[in-house]
Amino acid sequence: MKTNFPKINLDRVINDTVRLSEIQDTAGNTQQIAVLYQQLLEEAGCQDVQKYELIPSNPTLIARYSNPNPSKGKTIIFNGHMDVVTLGHEAPFVENGKIYGRGTCDMKGSLACMLEVIRLISSSKLDFDGEIIIIANSMHESPNGRGEDLSALSKSGKVKADAAVVMEGATYDCTIAQLGSATFTITIEREGEPSHQLFTPAGTVHPISVLAEVIKRIEQANHRLLCTPVEGVGNPSYFIGSVHSGEFYNQMPNKACIEGVRRYGPEESYQEVYKELTDVLQQVSRKTGADISLDMKKVRDGYRIEPDEEIVAALRRSVKKIRHIDIPLAGKQLVTDASIFVNEMDIPTVCYGPDQSRAHNKVEYVRIDELEKTIHIYLQLLKEYTGLKL
Repeated sequence: MKTNFPKINLDRVINDTVRLSEIQDTAGNTQQIAVLYQQLLEEAGCQDVQKYELIPSNPTLIARYSNPNPSKGKTIIFNGHMDVVTLGHEAPFVENGKIYGRGTCDMKGSLACMLEVIRLISSSKLDFDGEIIIIANSMHESPNGRGEDLSALSKSGKVKADAAVVMEGATYDCTIAQLGSATFTITIEREGEPSHQLFTPAGTVHPISVLAEVIKRIEQANHRLLCTPVEGVGNPSYFIGSVHSGEFYNQMPNKACIEGVRRYGPEESYQEVYKELTDVLQQVSRKTGADISLDMKKVRDGYRIEPDEEIVAALRRSVKKIRHIDIPLAGKQLVTDASIFVNEMDIPTVCYGPDQSRAHNKVEYVRIDELEKTIHIYLQLLKEYTGLKL
């Protein structure tokens, strides 16, 4: 790859990725990984690295880099999360051009990329106007994390920027919209203890029969959603991933549970989808006489940015320069923290990072050449958007 960029130290990038991935902090307690990443940001050359514990035991790092005497220019955020999913994995190792380990792809590799970007700019004394802000958050991966620390940061008013890049979620397209997502647990209960089938009074509410009725209603609602696609994003939907009830083949259970996810359009609100499902469950409860409760939690709202935003054009030019491909504008059904920057901080935000196809896989890895390309794209993006002189 021939560029005018300063030479990347790939051994350093690999080492950073491995060191970060060795710490398997999950949302709920990310203090250890925050200590290491703060140290690495300071060593890389960030002039100001602040740690805020907006959510107890889950630090949020804000690192800043600018020229000593910059004229007024653009401020751009690069964002990544430090927590990993609650899935086990063998210890990180490097083999055949790949770094293996939980979090290498999602998204310690991206965090390592930004360390190298700052090192290259700092050591080469590259000139640019404006400011780079790196925000590393802790409460990303559900079920324990749902962006709470970034939402708290938005309310604090500590950060303002002209644009942001969430360093995951896209490699071969430019995301300008995403669906929102909310998880739900529906619990169906009847009075009394579990009982033998033959000694259960006639007319007793059967939680499994009620569960079947709830699933039928949700499938009907899902069919309606599939007939109403959201422009540029795809279909909102219901998905049921877990159903459970009963302990023994002839014992009448007193409880049944359904777990799933509701995806909804950028123009819909969490309150609207919560009311929709609540109405369905109330109808079934009235029909069957069962007690039905709903525990629904927002993961992230959806969002949409204008396709003519300057950061969109800058990213597309940058990818064209490095990867030699024209990335299309796209809407996504997956969830990233971009929605918080767009909806709560009013910052136009794009997503870009190394190929994330191995995220949440049983065996997770990131390709080393993907990290190299990503670093070049981030440098090119800084040139396109802030005037970084390479």
